[in-house]
Amino acid sequence: MNNNTQERLTAAELDIMLCLWKYTQPVRTARLLEDLRPVHSWTLSTLKVLLGRLEEKGYVQVTRQGRFTLYQPLVAEAEYRRRETGGLLHRFFGGSPQKLVASLVEDGSLTGEDIAALEAILRKAREDHADENL
Repeated sequence: MNNNTQERLTAAELDIMLCLWKYTQPVRTARLLEDLRPVHSWTLSTLKVLLGRLEEKGYVQVTRQGRFTLYQPLVAEAEYRRRETGGLLHRFFGGSPQKLVASLVEDGSLTGEDIAALEAILRKAREDHADENL
């Protein structure tokens, strides 16, 4: 598969990608295992299997450097977040951002600080949208 696929990541695969996205250079397997140790008690072979799946799905590039195997993301974190957010909106809220926000309000999930931050985001979006129409 290639990196244009819409295939979703499992929770374990996402944990690996979140780790990879922190680095600007290709990362050795041992570094990933060390970084993931607080969350997962994986063996090196388990991590390699998961990284192989990520390669098959087109999410990571694998290169060999001497005796080391290096991994780097092929899909940007922002791109994956956009894809997942869009999927969430369509699957649960019929594509409606308003329904998503209404759900958060109804659940009591938003704090006063959250509401203020969302108001600022929406205010900026309104200003940006108004600038586009000039």
